Amino acid sequence: MSATSTTRALLHIARADLLERIRRYSFLIVVISAGFAGFLAVPEVGTGYRVLQVGSQRGIYNSAWIGLMFGLIAALHLPLAGFYLVNNSVERDRRTGVGEILATTPISKLAYVLAKWVSNLAVLALILAIMTAMAVAMQLVRAEDTTVRLGALVPTIWLMAFPGLALAAALAVLFECTPLLRGNRGNVLFLFLWLFALGAVLGGSIDEGTGAVRPWADPHSFSRPVASIQQQLLSADPEVGVSSGLIMTGPDIERTFVWQGFVWRWAAILERMLWLGLAFLLALAAALPFDRFDPARRQRKPEKTGRQASPEPAPVTGPALTGSTRLTPLTSSARRSRYPGVLLAELKLMLKGQNWLWYLGAIGLNVACLFNPSPAVQPYLLAAVWLWPLAVWSQMGARERRFNTGQMVLSAPRPAVRQLPATWLAGVIVAIVLSSGGWLRLALAGDTTSLLGWFSGALFVPALALALGVWTGTSRAFEASYLFLWYLGAVEGVPALDYTGALAAGQAMGTPIVYLALTAGLVAVAMIGRWRRSPA
Repeated sequence: MSATSTTRALLHIARADLLERIRRYSFLIVVISAGFAGFLAVPEVGTGYRVLQVGSQRGIYNSAWIGLMFGLIAALHLPLAGFYLVNNSVERDRRTGVGEILATTPISKLAYVLAKWVSNLAVLALILAIMTAMAVAMQLVRAEDTTVRLGALVPTIWLMAFPGLALAAALAVLFECTPLLRGNRGNVLFLFLWLFALGAVLGGSIDEGTGAVRPWADPHSFSRPVASIQQQLLSADPEVGVSSGLIMTGPDIERTFVWQGFVWRWAAILERMLWLGLAFLLALAAALPFDRFDPARRQRKPEKTGRQASPEPAPVTGPALTGSTRLTPLTSSARRSRYPGVLLAELKLMLKGQNWLWYLGAIGLNVACLFNPSPAVQPYLLAAVWLWPLAVWSQMGARERRFNTGQMVLSAPRPAVRQLPATWLAGVIVAIVLSSGGWLRLALAGDTTSLLGWFSGALFVPALALALGVWTGTSRAFEASYLFLWYLGAVEGVPALDYTGALAAGQAMGTPIVYLALTAGLVAVAMIGRWRRSPA
């Protein structure tokens, strides 16, 4: 193929993939979530939290400050959600058979993986564009400064966030093309890579003694804009505190200042382009392990020499069927629901494929939670316990579409009433059993309030997985949503997002009751989604 033909094929593949993605419910859910995150990014005075605070002050809600807040949220958190949103394009081609059709065409491995990277990046860029529009809207809604300066708002958001999204899009393609990194192993690895990068950026930028930020070429472009804010405040008052924080809670602050924005000089823009170039190289590297949908590479190794192959069974012959055939209707007893059997079958399906190392890790985490008295270690152990069943929960509601068994499941009598509650209850049982070390410790300590909060979380997480799985048909929406919720609620300890019920502040806000109400709503939403797909 000529260079022109290759480029044209690359763009057509990327365009078709983009159109297929944006027509899915999962994309609509992400768009709504991005809009909601944009609304939360600019809190009204009196809500009790700030997205960005420098010392005891915050900036006036002008275009520069709102652009910085949206840029920080998009650069630090959107790559995590974006990775799980786009990390399924190659697998979808493999599962639907489209990949085998593409393998018969002249398009090369390199062109294919680049097309997938471009498609992934286009999806994430579309979400970033929606967040940019939301930033303009929130400046007008808060109305502290209604003069919209796009030159101070748009470049900050895109230069901070776009290279990080390009890296996430490239890693999604690389993980999908690498056999050892496909599926949940790659998902968990990316989470820890994201946490490591976040810790390295914040830890490498902030001086622990003074709180001053050291500007450097970090991948999220966090340090240079924040350092310029600190320098502005110090030039006005050398004694002012400049310790910075993201998503700060507590009493509202009254002191504000005007920040006119960060000047993006060519050196700073070049730094961002270098990270974009690294993303391009990672996308190119995905062509090395990519098998180009060749089934010969996925075949099992041949049997050892000397072992004879089993003879093929002879075809079964019999008399030809003649006349009409009558089907015997089911008796009333056969149509009755055997709920315990359905529940047991759901549990077996959920746990199918987990090896002994997974069970051993779950046992080790729960034993450590039960017998480790260190208050410094306990929060991390409890967070790991809530993350461990991710691979089990993520298949809820989406298993039928993934393995093309929906027609069999939905042909059963009243599947939304009989099968779906069993799926949810099986997920609850998994949550209770695999987090037993945590809630047993709370029970032994007599902490009834935290114990009730813990069980509200055990009901809520499977309901979230089930609802998102039924409506999107994929596990990616739940994985992205839950990992974001897990990080903010179980790791960072944001009270409103503490679905585990472990924080006293969250208990005081009534979060266990809120999550119980959300559980009921999510189960109802899942049943509506299953009812929509059921035959009339």
